[in-house]
Amino acid sequence: MNKSVLIGITFIMAFSLVASGASQQGTGEAVGYFSVASVPGEAQVVMDSIYRGNTPVVVPVPLAGTPSHTLTVSKPGYLPWVRTYETGPGAGQTFAVNAVLEPSAERGTLIVTTSPAGALVTIDGTGGQQAPWTYRDIPSGSHVVRAFLSGFQPYLTIVNVPPGGTITVDASLLPLSRIGALQVKSNPGGADIYIDGFYSGSTATTVGNLAAGEHFVTLRLAGYQDWLGTVDIPENSVAFIDARLEVASAPTTGDILVSSNPPGAAVFNDEVYVGNTMPDDALDLTGLLPGFHTIRLELQNYQDFTVQVEVESGQIRIVDADMVLATNPSQSGSLLVNSDPQGANVFLDNACIGITPLSVPSVTAGNHTLLIRLAGYNDYSTTFTIAPGEAVQIQAALGPAATPINIGILTLSAAAVAMIFFLRKK
Repeated sequence: MNKSVLIGITFIMAFSLVASGASQQGTGEAVGYFSVASVPGEAQVVMDSIYRGNTPVVVPVPLAGTPSHTLTVSKPGYLPWVRTYETGPGAGQTFAVNAVLEPSAERGTLIVTTSPAGALVTIDGTGGQQAPWTYRDIPSGSHVVRAFLSGFQPYLTIVNVPPGGTITVDASLLPLSRIGALQVKSNPGGADIYIDGFYSGSTATTVGNLAAGEHFVTLRLAGYQDWLGTVDIPENSVAFIDARLEVASAPTTGDILVSSNPPGAAVFNDEVYVGNTMPDDALDLTGLLPGFHTIRLELQNYQDFTVQVEVESGQIRIVDADMVLATNPSQSGSLLVNSDPQGANVFLDNACIGITPLSVPSVTAGNHTLLIRLAGYNDYSTTFTIAPGEAVQIQAALGPAATPINIGILTLSAAAVAMIFFLRKK
């Protein structure tokens, strides 16, 4: 498919900013940095309600915005660490934060509701259920909660379950009344793309169905420095990222590439959920501290796969998990759905269950209908049969709609695009 055509727009001009260091900031806006570490490591970092990655991580903050920043560092089995900073670092400065987490061996209860009701919710990439739903007897500490509903922006938050207590998350979903798309390339290619904490495929690809406005983007590729930036998605148009990834020089951390057969498994690093395996694309775990790490993969109807991996500075380790069927699989299977472009709504038996790329851990055995829909493209529909314990993969190539949406010609300028790119410093 011609990636230069999306939603009926023909590019007459290309616009890209290539990150080559903190001194190049696109629009020239002043930027400071929070360098966040934790004890223990591999804790989840949320700043200003946006998931920024796992420790150690460098978070860029524009100085033109709100000077106050709220930082939450958390990990399953530990109490959350929360701080609010009334002022941030100055232009080009780095403010170092070291969060010491207090352990907790207790368990608790998580209740998830959504507004509107009926959204698909997941916890740590698994346990897909229709809201409202109660997750009982789960480890206290942090968990990744997501919610999906057709016509609304995907929702993500990191919630901290109190030891022996109950916490309720009411996910208020925002309508997708203003949407755009993002085309992402990198040199070299094959980097994992995360938009506001959601895995969104790998480069090069186009991600549609994004809410117009600012989004936080991370590109991760083993052996290279993480690429961090913000991008402003224009309404009914396409923003463009062409990132040049820098080889990690004198690295103090290492990387792990994780894949599985079948794909779609939830991946946990030291019991922190970090993403799902996808077909033909290993999950890149970057910036890991030297030492032993426990990698665990979890997939419906399969035995958990667990391995200890020793990470060394500047080295890439590979985990290729051959998942083994459970002795008594349930009467359900798993479904992995991808599309080109990505970011399309996925409907299973007429119910929206998420956006591509999507791993559905539990689908009742039997016959099903699948519909994939993205504005400006023809619908993709198919029927499939899934057997107990079976893993089904569906890849949909979406063709542009015959009648393009009349939204005019994309005009690119510093004010309209307002892209600011930052390069993670180890």
